[in-house]
Amino acid sequence: MYRFNVREEKFGATIYDLMKGNRFYISIDELNSLYERMVFPKDLGYKNIKHSELRITRKNNKELLNCFSFADIAYVELTRGCNLRCKHCLNDSGDALENQLNYEEFRDMILKFSKAGIQEIRFTGGEPLFFLGVFDLIKLCTNLGIYTSIGTNGTLISKTVAQKLKKAGLKKAIVSIDGTEKKHDYIRGNGNYKKAMDGIDNLKELGIDVRINSVIMKENMDDIIEFARRINIKKQSLFIRRFIESGRGTNLLNNMLTKEDYDYVRNQLKSELETSKYVNGHYLRNKDEVVDSRIDIPFKIKDGCKAGERALVITPDGDIHLCGFLAAQGFPPVGNVRNVSDWNIFWKEIHNKKLLQNLEDSLPKYNETSGIQETNCLAYVQRTLTLEGKKRL
Repeated sequence: MYRFNVREEKFGATIYDLMKGNRFYISIDELNSLYERMVFPKDLGYKNIKHSELRITRKNNKELLNCFSFADIAYVELTRGCNLRCKHCLNDSGDALENQLNYEEFRDMILKFSKAGIQEIRFTGGEPLFFLGVFDLIKLCTNLGIYTSIGTNGTLISKTVAQKLKKAGLKKAIVSIDGTEKKHDYIRGNGNYKKAMDGIDNLKELGIDVRINSVIMKENMDDIIEFARRINIKKQSLFIRRFIESGRGTNLLNNMLTKEDYDYVRNQLKSELETSKYVNGHYLRNKDEVVDSRIDIPFKIKDGCKAGERALVITPDGDIHLCGFLAAQGFPPVGNVRNVSDWNIFWKEIHNKKLLQNLEDSLPKYNETSGIQETNCLAYVQRTLTLEGKKRL
C-alpha cells in the first residue's frame, strides 16, 4: 500500500502523505537524497521510508513550465442527481444530466490522471453516492496511490454505506450542515439534519476523517455561529463556506454576506477562530490560507485559491473547469474529458493560454468597489460581471 504520492517538479517534488492528508515540497537535492537513500529531510520528521511506499510520477524537467507539473486535486462531479433539493444549491442539482460520463469514462479519466500525477480526487455532485460506481472508483484511486474524499449531504451514509466507503479506502468526507437543526432542515428538507449527523457518526466510528462544511448566508449566519460554538466543544472540524448566488441560490436574493457581516461573524466566533484549529472559513481566518512552500519555488503560489494552479474541476458531462464556483455561474469550460488523451499536454496548453488572467487582472479594481470584502476569489468577479441588476466593474 502506497504511503506517499511523489510528483516530480521543476524545483524538485510535490509530495502528498496519503495517511495524514497533507502536502509538502522538497528541492531537487532532497529528491535525489530520497531516491538514493530513502530519506526525507529531517525537519519533516519521517523515518524508515520504504521504496514500496512511494507512488512516483516522473517528469522531464526540460519540458516543465513555470508552474506545477500537474494539478494536485481534481474535484470530480460524478452526477447532478441528488436526493435533496437544497434552497441554496449552487449547481441546481436534483436530476441527472442526459450526457453524463459513464463509469468506464470516469475510470479511464482517473487512470490518465494518475499517469499525469494527480494526488487527490474529491468526488462530489449532486450527491456522489447516487453514482452506482462510486465505491469502485474510490477503490481504484486507493490502489493507484491517490487520496480520496467525498463531498456529501450525509443523509445516505448508513452503517453499511460507511463500511463500503471504508473498505474502498475513502480517507475523508466533507459533510454539509448549515446551522442548527431547524435552520438546516428549512434549507435542506425536514429530517435531514438528523440523517446527516447520523451519517457523520457512522463515518467517524470507522475512523474516516470528517469535515463539516456550512454555507453561510445572511439568513443563517446566527445559526451557524451557534452551531460552530456547539461542535467546537466536540473538536469537530468545521469550514464555513461563502454563499454565492448561482443555481437555486439565485432565488435567495440579498443573502451574500457583506464585509460588515463577516466582521460580525468573526467577532462572535473570536474565541473559536483564535484558539481552535477546528474552525476555519472563507474570510474568517485568512492566515490559514497562506501557502507555506517550505523551500524556494521559482514561481508564485496564490494564497487560498487553487483555481488553474493546483486544481481541476470535472462536471458530470465531462466539461473541464478551473473553478467550481465559476463553472456554476456559466463561465466557459477549458475543455472536455472526452477530448483529452494526454493530460500533461492539456495542462501545458491551459497554462500557456493563461485562461484566468482576465479575471485576475480585475481583482484589484473589484476589491475597491465590491462592498463585500477584500477577496482573491475569481468567482466573485465573475458574479459581478455577469448578474443583471448588480454593480459591474
